[in-house]
Amino acid sequence: MSLNRMRLGNIVAKQLQYRVKAYYGIFSSLVLVQVIALLLSVGGSVFSGTTIYGLSIDYTTYMNTNVIAFTILWIFIHAIIMTTKAERDNSFSFVSNQLSNNISNSCFLVIASIIGGITAILSGYLLRIFVYIFIDIDLLIGTGYYYRPTEVFQGMTAMICYLLLIGSIGYLIGVITQLHRTLPMLLPFVIAGILIALERIYPGSFIAIGEFYFQETNVFLFLIKFVGSTIIFFVVAILLSSRLEVRK
Repeated sequence: MSLNRMRLGNIVAKQLQYRVKAYYGIFSSLVLVQVIALLLSVGGSVFSGTTIYGLSIDYTTYMNTNVIAFTILWIFIHAIIMTTKAERDNSFSFVSNQLSNNISNSCFLVIASIIGGITAILSGYLLRIFVYIFIDIDLLIGTGYYYRPTEVFQGMTAMICYLLLIGSIGYLIGVITQLHRTLPMLLPFVIAGILIALERIYPGSFIAIGEFYFQETNVFLFLIKFVGSTIIFFVVAILLSSRLEVRK
């Protein structure tokens, strides 16, 4: 019997290091997903026309919303995958428990969210290069064409917060579905029922939730809302996962 006692921080660090190496394919899939989204965005997302003093003007708007949507879907799916039994079994090659396993998963999702958030925002500049090189049009470059570094940083911070929140929700859903074999089939209906009941009891609740998260103008309060909600979802997932056996 070994007299060495492993600290929780050391265990989490080793598991996190293992996950970064083992889940390298996740970041490869991120690149693939964002490239596909960029190619879909090259054709333009909004077509419009207007007439001014007899002059007809048609214009196309190019946005990286496809990249943002695909990146959110990417973090959500991989957060769920990390909770499957096969992935949990891979973690027990280390001396670990459910707590260290969940903390290391949460830390990995934080890293993935940071990388995904930064690349998603920077993809907007790559889209401009694609349009400038491959689309035979004249770009109108005005005062709003360039962004200040502070604006870019704020965009990255907001995107990282979005991914963190979606990743924590996906992780919580994944843990819930592992509690019983019937839950993966029943959970979508349960969630839909809860949302419908909530809207009927409190009309406009969806709009209120959206305004609470996405119309916050104070950066400090914005971070508190998203980071606080993310921590709550991860804590609930950790508490629920304690009901799962360490190994089945």
